[in-house]
Amino acid sequence: MKLPRRNAAEAVRQVLTAGAVAASFVASSAIAQLGDDHELLWAPHAKQAELLAAPDFEVLYGGAAGAGKTDALLMDATGHHQNALDHADYQAILFRKTFPDLKDMIARSQELYPALGGKYDKQAHVWTFPSGARIELGYLQYDADRFKYRGRAFQYIGWDELTLWASAEPYRYLLSRCRTTNPAIKCYVRGTTNPDGPGFRWVKEWWRIETEGTSTRFKVELQDPETGEISFTARRFISARLSDNPHLATTGYRQTLLLLSAEEQRALLMGRWESPSIKGAYYGAQIEAARSEGRICKIPSLPAVPVNTFWDLGWNDTTAIWLHQRVGLEHRFIDYIEANGKDLEYFVQELQSRSHIFGTHYLPHDAESATLASGGKSVVDLLRKMLPDQRFEVVDRVSNVVSGINQTRSVIPACYFDEERCRDGVSALESYRKEYDDRLQAYKPTPLHDWASNGSDAFRQFAQGYEEIYRGAPRPKSWRDRLTASYQSKGSAQAA
Repeated sequence: MKLPRRNAAEAVRQVLTAGAVAASFVASSAIAQLGDDHELLWAPHAKQAELLAAPDFEVLYGGAAGAGKTDALLMDATGHHQNALDHADYQAILFRKTFPDLKDMIARSQELYPALGGKYDKQAHVWTFPSGARIELGYLQYDADRFKYRGRAFQYIGWDELTLWASAEPYRYLLSRCRTTNPAIKCYVRGTTNPDGPGFRWVKEWWRIETEGTSTRFKVELQDPETGEISFTARRFISARLSDNPHLATTGYRQTLLLLSAEEQRALLMGRWESPSIKGAYYGAQIEAARSEGRICKIPSLPAVPVNTFWDLGWNDTTAIWLHQRVGLEHRFIDYIEANGKDLEYFVQELQSRSHIFGTHYLPHDAESATLASGGKSVVDLLRKMLPDQRFEVVDRVSNVVSGINQTRSVIPACYFDEERCRDGVSALESYRKEYDDRLQAYKPTPLHDWASNGSDAFRQFAQGYEEIYRGAPRPKSWRDRLTASYQSKGSAQAA
């Protein structure tokens, strides 16, 4: 006969509680049973069981494709080993980068959580269990979105595909939201990932992961700045690969991964943490050179030096702004702002909050266009009203975007980027790439319009519009003109 929801949830907790503390907690352990024939709903393999039993405060799980990362996170969030779902005040939250990414997690939760008595609120994306305990499913697309959770408290915070977050800021800020007033509930932070994505470097450094991708576990020393007291917390990386997941052993998935490039196989099949390259990337080599030359580092903002801004605008899309100071022959990018669905007033407030002396604000060509969204006024007119006595310049549109991309390539070697404040912007530059034509199996001559376009388009305003890049010489009209001038000055095409 079909198990009643209450009894099913109790059975789940009994099995999980026993299994999580036992050394024999392996793939045969039943997590949930449901239906007339007591059909097995989910069972962990050994690596998933290691995550479920981990006592450490911070744990990262995965490192390769096919390790069962999302399932492990969904089940671990139930707080099985401390009967968390018995407590009405238990609050957990699981994050994906964007809402489309979140849909797969929602679908999988709908296959697992009803067996525990969960009821799903489609509007709030929250599962509520019989005791009142809640597991929330959310997305956090931009760094600034982290402030939506100011004042919230969670006892469990999970991040699915953590390296999709280019910056560590959302993760670090949400650590402050992980707290409890119930001594019966301990707090945990969990993440899952593959060794790729825009957040590759900070995740690798945070968990001290070696290139081979082996598991790590270490203590982190903490010192209270007020009392001087020293304490420790534990951080752990559990390396898991496709070969650890018996549920996919006969599905042909391994053969699918063998179709990938050698670099992708090393990451997604072997779980190696080698620096990933992005196919078709326009600025990949230039950004990698900036890293190797130490030009992505901590950069102080100099109070007496004017700050220029370079914009990419979006009314119902994303707006991005780079903040720049010229110091000698160095072009220092000291900050980066990006947000979705915000009006101009928001960005003006962001700039004013930084208390800089501003030089010139460089806007894209469409800033002069009056639209219905702007009440019949142009963006540059609105900004001049909001920021009186400041200078604005509208950058001419290039006839071919590839020309602008080539201009940008030529100026990056003179640029320095703040490693923290510009992390999202640098990640956008590094990920900006050509669009791929699946039908023709070839790259198109135009860039792919995705999340990386906004920061890259804003930076292109610097390459196209900032006169002083060229050290006082008259600025050529295009990169082709500069090449021609170079040929003439050096006497031969080979020398150029």
